[in-house]
This record gives sequence, C-alpha cells and structure tokens, in this order.
Amino acid sequence: MAKHQETARLIEQEAVAHETYRMSLHSPAIAREARAGQFLMLQVRDATDPLLRRPFSFHRIRRESGTVEILYRVVGRGTWLLSRLQPGAMLSLIGPLGNGFSLPPAGDGPIFLVAGGIGIAPLAELMAGLLEAAPSDASHGIHLFYGARTAVELLGAESLDHPGLRIHWSTDDGSAGLQGYVTQSMEGVTEGEGIRPVRIYSCGPLAMQYRLALWALRQGIEAQLSLESLMACGFGACLGCALPATGPGGSASSGYLHVCKDGPIFPAGSIQWDRIRQQQIAPPIFRCI
Repeated sequence: MAKHQETARLIEQEAVAHETYRMSLHSPAIAREARAGQFLMLQVRDATDPLLRRPFSFHRIRRESGTVEILYRVVGRGTWLLSRLQPGAMLSLIGPLGNGFSLPPAGDGPIFLVAGGIGIAPLAELMAGLLEAAPSDASHGIHLFYGARTAVELLGAESLDHPGLRIHWSTDDGSAGLQGYVTQSMEGVTEGEGIRPVRIYSCGPLAMQYRLALWALRQGIEAQLSLESLMACGFGACLGCALPATGPGGSASSGYLHVCKDGPIFPAGSIQWDRIRQQQIAPPIFRCI
C-alpha cells in the first residue's frame, strides 16, 4: 500500500468531550489509501518544538471528500498546541501507516468492539464499515463496550448511535452507565445474556488490553487489539516501539514485534503480555493511537 507525505489543510476542529478534540483534515492522497486501524504521523507545527511527529489513528476516513478525521485528547505540549490550531492551518502528514484491522465475513457475528477512553478513536471507522456491511435484518448484533474514567470523557451518544449498534456504557466512577471497567461490562453481557462473540476488536489502556487479551485467549475467541507505543518515526527505523513477541504455539520468544511496522493491530496471542506488565509499571506508555 502506498504511503504519502502530504500537506493537509485543517478543515474543522471541534471539542467533543473533556480535553478531547475531533480534527478534520483535507488529505486526498492519504484518504484514498487509508483503512480502519491504520494511522498517520502528524507534524504539529513547522518548528523544532515539538521536534517529533505524533501518531494518530484514523477516526473516520471520508474518501468522497478527500478528508480524514483524527480524535485526540490533550495530554502534553504537542496535543495542546494542536488543539489551538484554527481552520485553514496547514499540517504535514505521513500515511497511511500500519496494518489495519482485518474485517470478518459479512453477516459473521456477534461482534464486540471494546473501547477504553480515547480508544474509541480507531474503532469508529471500523464500526461504520461493520454496520454498513451488516445485513439489514441482522440478529447477531454488533456491540460497542465503551468506558472511561468519568462521564465527561465519553463521546456523546449522538455521534455513536446507530439502529444496528448496541452500546454498553461504563465509567470507573459510575457517573454514566455501569460502574466499573469496560472489560467487566463485556464479561457481564457474555455471562448474563449468554452472548458469545465470534470476534473482538479493541483499543484502550494497557491494563484493559492485557485483561481482554487473556480473557479472549481463555475463551478461544479471536481478538484484534490496537496498540501504541512511543514512536519517533512510524516506519520501523528507530526501533523504539518494540513489543516482546510470542513464538510458535504461543511459546516464549526472544523476538520482538514493532507497533509501527508489524501493527498497530495485533492478535491477542502474538504478544507476551506478562513481560509487558512486568516492564511497564504505571503510568503505562501504551495508549491507543
């Protein structure tokens, strides 16, 4: 798949939740090639501060208008500067990068999408594609499990609601939906309603991904997880986004996978999760792009 370096025009920037923004960029070459789960590297401004580009997943891809959307939360100087930009600003992008999600056969289900916090970002484009491909009389269901620390961090229902989608809300503090973790919400539905997914797609904090991956492996359910690490290049040159890989049959291995080149989408069984948990003590560096 072709990669492009393109100067994109900022079309729209909108605050959609607490310290969370949705940005629309006119980037026709990248929009033409991109697919759900991939990402781009964005230069925040034409200066040495910040020096490095930032990775962002495609939140929505709108090929007909040649635009891509990213969803991001302000977490540092780079994203704060990004949030101050006004329509008309020009930004340098490189993309699309990474492997993207693998879609199931049409009508396959039930399907679970699990989003923790800003992890909703790459799942929106995937969700749109799944809903478009689902039969109009589908009874298998597409379930979105969406959680955050508190209600103000959640996107509004109006941006997610669809007749073919069932949303399960949760917050750590109980201010919206179920009080508890998003993985608890998912496990509650599988146990309480007897719904077993044929496939899971997820993005969220490391602890959430760790728990979900182990649960999916125990259940024998295919899971595709969108991961991020700190990365400087996006091409596999800097080797800064390495993850310990499993060997044949899930055995321990001394090899590594790289989020930018081999991912950011990984099968649950391809990563040595226990090694990550031992090495990445709070605050975890893995966040969903």
